[in-house]
Amino acid sequence: MKRYNSIFYYLALANFLFFLGNSLYILLPVYLKNLGATESYIGIMNNVDKIFTIITAVTIGSIMQGRDRIRLLRIGYGILACAFASYLLVTSLTWALLLIRVMHGIGFSVAMILGTSIIFEIVPIKDAAEAIGIYGVTGALSNALSPFFGEMILSYGYPHQVIFALSVALVLLSLAITFIMPCIDCSDTAGNLPTSKGSLHLLAKPIFLLMALVSIIFGGGFGVIVTYLPNFIRTTTSFNFSYFFIIYISVLIIIRFTFIKQVGRIKRSALLTVVLVMGALMNLFMNFLDSIIVLVIVSVMYGITHGILYPVLNTIQVSIVEPHDRGKANALFTASFNGGMMIFALSLGFLIDHFDSYLAAFDVCAVMFLVAIILVRAALRYGSLEAAEEPAPDITMGSEQNL
Repeated sequence: MKRYNSIFYYLALANFLFFLGNSLYILLPVYLKNLGATESYIGIMNNVDKIFTIITAVTIGSIMQGRDRIRLLRIGYGILACAFASYLLVTSLTWALLLIRVMHGIGFSVAMILGTSIIFEIVPIKDAAEAIGIYGVTGALSNALSPFFGEMILSYGYPHQVIFALSVALVLLSLAITFIMPCIDCSDTAGNLPTSKGSLHLLAKPIFLLMALVSIIFGGGFGVIVTYLPNFIRTTTSFNFSYFFIIYISVLIIIRFTFIKQVGRIKRSALLTVVLVMGALMNLFMNFLDSIIVLVIVSVMYGITHGILYPVLNTIQVSIVEPHDRGKANALFTASFNGGMMIFALSLGFLIDHFDSYLAAFDVCAVMFLVAIILVRAALRYGSLEAAEEPAPDITMGSEQNL
């Protein structure tokens, strides 16, 4: 693994704690189901935050231009702390939960985008896929640990409120780290460039639009998994749903520390095609989830799929725009990914209720992953997906701590 700027490791630790708390909400559908919610209600409540994640992502690209990234990151963690604390007040099915989910979506978007934007600014673009991949391990690891410990907490008879309180403590630790991390002068990277254009103008570029659509599909598949897989496994098998998350994250981590280093040597269009086919097959195999062997297979396949697609798609969308637009492109990737989560989870929740089967949602995802391959091939007509060689960024470290 390359040695990165010291701020990378502070950010990685803060990101790990933030996601450790945020991933506890993978158990929110279980809580809502226990309160008597339908799958369509769960789909709405579990994904309405994505609307405001998208709105925030579209606007923050311009807002953060010329501003202190660390202070904005603190704001994101602060909003999340308030949102997580508000879940302690939810004891029955109520549409007031919408307000909490809105706050959750805004805080998540700010924290997520600011962290990755700083990473893109402190590493050369040719190394960005590896850096984002390794940085993302801290967040992905939480997808295994949080459901496991959350499920264990519930198995001992503790209420969900214990989980909500734990999430508050974890994000407050992330906030504390931002007060001890070193200064970094990356707020004015594009400060002398025009700021009149917002983020959405990037979608006018065909190659960027097509890759954004691929990211939407990828995000949609992830949204279906985190929203419906726990209850699917709980109601149709005798397995613990945390097994899936533990195996897939273990594979993802192996991918991020080994194979992701070779991404720069592989043609990205070919890599995306192979991985998207694997994602489609993984969803189809959900139809045969009747043994622990099949559970292990689909978990491994998804670990490979997510482990490669997230950093590669993120880096592609950032590398195909002008350098001064990279913060906006990174924000739009987050908007695309979360938009896909919202669209798929909301719409397929109604499909699940209609057919009384979770498999309908997984089958739709399988087809859409194949559609994503067509979009990748179409994008090649408008330019290359490969990262260009660039000099390393000039990062100035402050002599004081960032207070």
